[in-house]
Amino acid sequence: MWRVTKGIGELCICCVIGLLLVTGCSNEQAMDDIARAEQMVEENPAEALAILDGIDYSELSSEEAKARYTLVCSEAHYYDGLVMYSETQSEQMMRYYLESDNHAERARAMYQHALSVYDLGEGARAIVSLMEAENSLKHAPDTKLEGLVHRQKGYVYNDGGLYANAVDAYKLARESFEAAGLEEHVVYMDYDIGGTLIQLHCFEEAYTYLNNVLAYAMEHSDKSLMCAVLHELLDLAVYEDDYDMCRRYIDMFDEYDCLTYGEAHYLAAKAMLVAHDGDRDAAWALADMAEVAEDSDWAEVEYARYIICRNVGDAEGALYWHEQSKHAQDAFMLEILEQPVLNAEVERLRTELNAEMRERELTRQRNTTIYVAVAVVVLIVVVGIIFYARHRIRRKNGEIRDYMETIESLRSDLERLPREMSSSVASLYRDRFSELNELCDIYYDHSGSSRHKAMVFNKMTDTIARIKDDESRIEELEAAVKAYRGGAMQRLEQLLPKMSERNHRVALYSFAGFSNRAIALFIDSDPVSVSKMKYNIKQKIKACEVADGEELIAALSDK
Repeated sequence: MWRVTKGIGELCICCVIGLLLVTGCSNEQAMDDIARAEQMVEENPAEALAILDGIDYSELSSEEAKARYTLVCSEAHYYDGLVMYSETQSEQMMRYYLESDNHAERARAMYQHALSVYDLGEGARAIVSLMEAENSLKHAPDTKLEGLVHRQKGYVYNDGGLYANAVDAYKLARESFEAAGLEEHVVYMDYDIGGTLIQLHCFEEAYTYLNNVLAYAMEHSDKSLMCAVLHELLDLAVYEDDYDMCRRYIDMFDEYDCLTYGEAHYLAAKAMLVAHDGDRDAAWALADMAEVAEDSDWAEVEYARYIICRNVGDAEGALYWHEQSKHAQDAFMLEILEQPVLNAEVERLRTELNAEMRERELTRQRNTTIYVAVAVVVLIVVVGIIFYARHRIRRKNGEIRDYMETIESLRSDLERLPREMSSSVASLYRDRFSELNELCDIYYDHSGSSRHKAMVFNKMTDTIARIKDDESRIEELEAAVKAYRGGAMQRLEQLLPKMSERNHRVALYSFAGFSNRAIALFIDSDPVSVSKMKYNIKQKIKACEVADGEELIAALSDK
């Protein structure tokens, strides 16, 4: 019963190990593919996505693999200019990395999660994730990623109307990009800083930043960037009522043919400039064109009409259009005020997150205590099993030593025996050969094993070598076989007189009761070849059709 239970247990263990190996290999291959995609995610995101598409997310067996897959996939989408990755998987990734000590990956994951929730319009959650990214970057510095994190914080603050916070974040991003040697990123930070400073009415400082960007765009013939910064400079000129500056930037749009977007904004600014020059009709015509432009902004057009009326001395019209333009500004401010105050919302989310992380830490500590207790119990059981196994091995080794001493004694006794043995001596002789046969089996099964080699191999090798190379022993063995097997060997020799020496020895050892493995050792062969030689001898016996053929065949049966 114990052996059956043991066999079932071993089978279950093998099944579990096999399942773990298959799952582990599958998971290892997926992790290798994720690593390959990660190497090309920035330079070739489309190819990285193609590799990731070949991985079945549902078959990833570990939380680490799922989180790593989502991280790399999110980055590939980001660099490929695609929409955000799965919100659910992004949330799972964030939860996993919140407890991770791999700060380099943690920072990247928190940044990608911030982009995901920012696309959903949840600025406060985005800020919380970005703050977690900053914490990890203190442990695993990455100047480029630091710049991206600060820049994203600036975007969130800007959308929430917190322009001073946005400028501070943009300046930190600029410092990081400058330290990383990323000139283009530095220039775009100057653009964001300058545009936000206009909202704060810091016109002189904004002018400095924006003109630096304009110089870079002109030097590199970057029409898109030139268009963007000229729009900001036009706003700056209008706010300061500097129409000479406004004319200069309007002329640059035309000179460099860089109006890639914002036609309505350009026409509105030009209308204000023409009104300043006194051409009311042309100004109204430009305002009408701005109103019907594809990217028209009604607030811009209303403000342009207000400036036109003011410049041509139409006080009543100026008042009307000023009131109209104010409605759009008031609506924007009300939209901001109706939202939760961003910093307060961030603080609330941080408090909830810290409470959740504390609870997770307590759970992890409890689980660790349980795991340690289980590990101690398992260790005690394993030590007990090892001790028991060692005890059995020692006992078995003692039995083997006794066998070896018996065999050595037998060899000495056999050398002194006369050739004419009585039936009782022949029986004893047969029994001892049976023991020698068993030890040959042990020798064959454990060849190369450190467990038995030291005790068995040295003496067994010498004994077997003496037996298989000693012709006198072969003759002794043949005489013994003939004595107690009723002349079976003699009858076989008469039946098959042309039998080869090798086949002769196989038959002799078989009649003596040796197994195929023992015979294989004596003739320097292997058990399969021995079995084939026996088969060939049997076939020849059958072909002879003698009366005692079945008896001879039975004596040659495999053991």
